[in-house]
Amino acid sequence: MGLYEEISKLSGYFNSLRIHEGLLVIDLKLPIDWKVKEIVGSRGNKIQLQKGSESKTQKIVSFFSSFEEKESVILEEEVLAVIKWNIETEEKQLLLQQKMIELEKVFNENDINSLRNLDINFKTNLLNLNGETKIGPLVREGDGERPERDTTT
Repeated sequence: MGLYEEISKLSGYFNSLRIHEGLLVIDLKLPIDWKVKEIVGSRGNKIQLQKGSESKTQKIVSFFSSFEEKESVILEEEVLAVIKWNIETEEKQLLLQQKMIELEKVFNENDINSLRNLDINFKTNLLNLNGETKIGPLVREGDGERPERDTTT
């Protein structure tokens, strides 16, 4: 794969690539609210970060490791993981906002008895739980009766 393809993977966040004192450094221009340190730290790989300049909307983050093939591959994986995680988080937040608007509309347009029977289902039975894909029903079958409240407390 050529250099163009490698840089293209960085989804428009690429700022620069350099070698400094035996280190490979990838500088990215990222949205100010993106999580970087937390994502890299949670993955257990030992790449280094340095926060650079920032504005109200963007920050420069330098990712670096020794300039060796194995470490360079890990560096690329970590950078791509940060981008992917943050893009997915942004998409989830947008989707959550959209679904909340839809749900609010459902609640405003229906009576309480209809809402008690509201059932939310996914179109697929594949669900990712703690990094594992699970297949099966999303909720267990019940008897249709609401549990009685415990009024003793």
